Amino acid sequence: MPGAGAPGGWLPGLAGGELIATLSAPPWLPFAADADAAGLVLLADGGAVRLATPGGRHRSVDRTRSLFETTGGQVLAGGPAAADAIARALDAGALASAAQLLGVGRALLEASVRHAGQRTQFGRPIGSFQAVKHPLADVAIGLEFAGPLLHAAAVTLDGGGCHAARDVSAAKVACTDAARRAARVALQVHGAIGYTEEHDLHLLLTKVRALAGAWGSQAEHRARVMTAISAPGQGPGAARPQAAGEPVWS
Repeated sequence: MPGAGAPGGWLPGLAGGELIATLSAPPWLPFAADADAAGLVLLADGGAVRLATPGGRHRSVDRTRSLFETTGGQVLAGGPAAADAIARALDAGALASAAQLLGVGRALLEASVRHAGQRTQFGRPIGSFQAVKHPLADVAIGLEFAGPLLHAAAVTLDGGGCHAARDVSAAKVACTDAARRAARVALQVHGAIGYTEEHDLHLLLTKVRALAGAWGSQAEHRARVMTAISAPGQGPGAARPQAAGEPVWS
């Protein structure tokens, strides 16, 4: 890892994928994911960015990743510019989490439809019964409605729009709800086999559960959307510039 005094030296490695970085930003992101595999561990706290050292390890419900406590060291950046960068980074992380949730939800829907077409009961595929078709249709609709919110948030965030934070939170809420519905219906469609670790479905189910609370809870994101649209002079089509240093979650 490049010297601590030259953070700019990390950029080529990060951009080229040769250097893996992870971040903790309490209280909304209390642990750094997979710090044991990262070449750069950062702690964003109190409007400053610090080099961090991994500490205690916690097992995630998603066994493909681990969570680590962090201890802050040298301050790399501080002040309003650093606070703005932290806010943008947390928005980017929440957006990436929303995108993963949407992808996992679609994978769950595909697995459920495939199973419903193969599993037979009373001499017919279970997918031919309304009790199976209707919940699957609800999942498909939820995922379809969440997609445009995700895409719009990505465009707004990439363009530096003044309501990027609001749009990211709306996307995170919609994608989380859609993925949770997909997980619940997938478990119902698969039946008892869906509970077993021998079936790959559990890999998707645990990923939804882990991502649903990552990068801000549903309550925090809903509160941020409500704050944005209920501020004086603000409405669904209005924008409120995010002040320098403003917390990323309300």
